[in-house]
Amino acid sequence: MEKLLQMKKWKFMLSVVLAGMLLAAWTAHADSEIKVIIDGEEVKFEKSPVVEGGTTLVPFRVLFEKLGLSVVWVQETKTITGQSEDILLHLQLDNKTAVINGEEVELTAAPRVIDGSTYVPLRLVGEATGRVVKWDNATRTITIDAAPSAQESFDFEGFYRSFIEANNAEDLEAVLSAIHPESPLLEGGAFEAQLAENFRKYDIVTELDLFEVEDADESEAMLYTIERNINTNDRFHMDNQLELFLDLMKDENGEWKIYDLMVLDVQYLVSEDELKAEADIDQGLEKAVLGAVEAAYKAIAEEDIKALMDTIDPESPAYNEMKQSYSFLFMVLDFELNLEHANVIEATDTDAFVYTTETMKRVAGLEIADTRSKTVHQLKKQADGSWKLYLSYTVEDELLD
Repeated sequence: MEKLLQMKKWKFMLSVVLAGMLLAAWTAHADSEIKVIIDGEEVKFEKSPVVEGGTTLVPFRVLFEKLGLSVVWVQETKTITGQSEDILLHLQLDNKTAVINGEEVELTAAPRVIDGSTYVPLRLVGEATGRVVKWDNATRTITIDAAPSAQESFDFEGFYRSFIEANNAEDLEAVLSAIHPESPLLEGGAFEAQLAENFRKYDIVTELDLFEVEDADESEAMLYTIERNINTNDRFHMDNQLELFLDLMKDENGEWKIYDLMVLDVQYLVSEDELKAEADIDQGLEKAVLGAVEAAYKAIAEEDIKALMDTIDPESPAYNEMKQSYSFLFMVLDFELNLEHANVIEATDTDAFVYTTETMKRVAGLEIADTRSKTVHQLKKQADGSWKLYLSYTVEDELLD
């Protein structure tokens, strides 16, 4: 009976040992079939990777070196430190908490000694260096590659072409949805109002001639474009070719939006014949429109800033800029201004366009060249029936001998 009990005891102990071995084999087993490829090159470890509870562990020294990390081992605390220009990583044997750049990170498997070698979780170390770690089950391959840049991971050109398509379709909601909610373009509502007016008055087609991503990081991007804007209905429009810088930023939802834009250059695609074409309008309307333009030129010639601003539409987006610019000009320069030519290109009940040529010659003050300018002025009819300048477009500046 005693022998039988002893045999049962040994069988029980053996079953416990076997169960422990099976458990160990299930939770942590070497897998010589796993390949690790870092930056396109297969890494050869002295000992095979080990899989523990779904986490792949590998000998740490080769991994750290392949990822560009210098290695320090502190025997007293059993701590591994990996360091590069941007990363400081601390791992401790049998501790499921790592420290990456001062922040604690919980691990799915702790670093440990296996068969005399120190193993560390491969994914954690790879991702700590900013790389992307991928597992291909079919080939049992782990790849660790540099994370794609913002330019590579987002289709900026596709985004901007969609923005242009929304403009061409006169879809105001879609256009505004592409603008960052904190953009200065949206301040005061002038941008939205101008878009709505353009969609109402014109059929403008924008064509993208050149698109480049100048710079991009995880939160901001700078785009460079050259594009043409051509009106396709019978209304007069200052058709143009624009050279732009666009600043894109991510909104609170992590989506890219247009934050701001800068016009680097503009070339107007309007012929001299179009500019000099006389509008077939009532003489009274023509006289009122030309009179408003002449009043503005008279105020400039007399360097009278108050009189000049009385000729400018207060709703003009350039109102404050014009006031500052002409105030400075009057202060630093004495000049002669001569309005050589003016004709009304188009006039409706609310809007008018006038083409002018004028010369400005220096008398004293700031050293500037004498010029002849070709300009198109857009005017708007006021509530009291008067006409005031809204915007002016310089078509060409010519130096005088």
